[in-house]
Amino acid sequence: MIKCFTALCLCLATVYCVKAHPADSSASISSKQSYQFVYNAKYNRVEVKEVLNDVYTSNNYAVKIPVVEGYNDQVTIDEVKCKVDNHTPDGFKPEYSYYSVDDVFYSDARICYFPMSLPKIGSKGNVTFSETVLDPRYFTSVYFSEQLPVSSREITFIVPRWMKVELKEMNFNGFDIKKNTVYNSKDDADVFTYTAQNIPANKREENSPGPSYLYPHIMVLCKSANTGGHNFTYFATLDDQYNWYKTLVKEIKNNDAIIAAKAKDLTAGHTNDMDKIKAIFYFVQDNIRYIAFENGIAGFKPESADEVLRKKYGDCKGMANLTTSLLKAQGYDAHLCWLGTDHIAYDYSTPSMAVDNHMICALNYKSKTIFLDATETYIGINEYAERIQGRQVLIENGDKYVLAHIPMASATQNYDYETSKLAVTGTALTGSITHVWKGEEKEVVLAGLNGIKKEKSEEAFIRFLSHDNSDNEIKELNISSIYNTDADLNANYKVNFKNAVSVFSKAYYVDLDTKKEFIDAAIKTDERKHDYWFDYKTNITKETELAVPANYKVAALPAPLNITNADYEFHINYESKPGKILYKKTILIKNTHMPVAKFSQWNKDIEQLAKTYNENITLKPASE
Repeated sequence: MIKCFTALCLCLATVYCVKAHPADSSASISSKQSYQFVYNAKYNRVEVKEVLNDVYTSNNYAVKIPVVEGYNDQVTIDEVKCKVDNHTPDGFKPEYSYYSVDDVFYSDARICYFPMSLPKIGSKGNVTFSETVLDPRYFTSVYFSEQLPVSSREITFIVPRWMKVELKEMNFNGFDIKKNTVYNSKDDADVFTYTAQNIPANKREENSPGPSYLYPHIMVLCKSANTGGHNFTYFATLDDQYNWYKTLVKEIKNNDAIIAAKAKDLTAGHTNDMDKIKAIFYFVQDNIRYIAFENGIAGFKPESADEVLRKKYGDCKGMANLTTSLLKAQGYDAHLCWLGTDHIAYDYSTPSMAVDNHMICALNYKSKTIFLDATETYIGINEYAERIQGRQVLIENGDKYVLAHIPMASATQNYDYETSKLAVTGTALTGSITHVWKGEEKEVVLAGLNGIKKEKSEEAFIRFLSHDNSDNEIKELNISSIYNTDADLNANYKVNFKNAVSVFSKAYYVDLDTKKEFIDAAIKTDERKHDYWFDYKTNITKETELAVPANYKVAALPAPLNITNADYEFHINYESKPGKILYKKTILIKNTHMPVAKFSQWNKDIEQLAKTYNENITLKPASE
């Protein structure tokens, strides 16, 4: 896809956070990590004291390791130690900085970082971070794996009996992980120790499920505490989680006068309710720059609507708040929503801040709930991106929440439809093409076009239509507005596909398909480890009418292809009619999640698709 959504999980204070290591096997890690719940009487709160010790062993000479640890307003780094071969490196000085995106520093996400050099094979770098999580709600999960192989890892939780915590084991199958539990009578605490051996390095692969689906980890579900003469309620139930979210929302100080004036201005001249709703939604889509970056109290408190409006950028929470506030200012029944995209394996049956990573707006309109995600810049109303389809959503509704699901969309939402009329002109195919894009297919094209300078957009579109092939000449291009989210994207153009026809002994061999979508889509099973998730459901239809040259006849047509299963379909058909050949192709990706077990069949089907693509039409003189 042209655009990518990256959810930064620093805000969750998980141990699976920002740690940058070499991507190769130049080093391995052994580690010991301890997490102890303590009562801080001075501030009347429960905290989590963390000691994270990693020992890096070099497998090569002069290995350089950039050590990076993330923290935020709810996590402090109290001490950092580093020794290489039992000596503190000369000039060792950790740097502390705000995390930035495109030079924008506006989040509470921060990093502590320093370089570490291991001079020789067998050198050991010993790094210890001592940290404090100031609120147990932000202590959500601990992962066993990292970007380097983990030879051994010991994870210890010290849980006083006054603290109610559930340790939920996730993705343990297939890994050598053992658990031991003892009672420490001195501290009146249960001590849970997990030991893991030989955990493989995380493997980064495009279009993979998120880490919570793949890697062994422990969800830390902090429910409540009774200590220091006080009762603390965290997330024992979803009601608790919602009530806490609600307190964050109440702290937002929107300037209602500014928002009301802007809403009035945006809807001026519109008398129809839906036109007013679209004017507001599309304004936020088009004019507020989306930065996939967590802001506020560890990424969970939305910024005020007027501040997002002033700055003209925001994260999902800020954009959701602005959309909701503008709609409310016009009297519409709009609500903030929390949800986890498909990057996250959990739902709200497990109360935790690790469950959600996104915020949108829900609009109740004519007995129907319409979900409005302004971060999806070029998707219209009632269209939903694959990443949120079917996902459970927590809708703010005063003192009581509403649980719902984002509607699922079929592949018909994302339509890529092309019709063409072509003729043989020497060794070229010439003619005209009409193209229509809908849904996420349209979004991808528009994101690309609007991401470059206006004066170069037509040039870029021509390169896109020609597949950046100089033999595919595009002329007389006419396109619909690339700024109208509410309409399909249409293009009409003339073509001159050079070298699409081969001539031997007066016979024409015609390659009628210049696009050949998915021809190189075979999965390298010897390299890929994880399931493959397509960006979105695909619905491609191409129809071509080829005029048979005068005094020629159809001598041979490629055999049809019809592959149908529950996950995808490939259909290609050639039909001979008087004076013309009709070609129709349909490619459907109906299920975006392809497990490793289905790779073999997929590759066989792609092989058949490629074989059909590579077969030509044969035209011979009628006299033969």
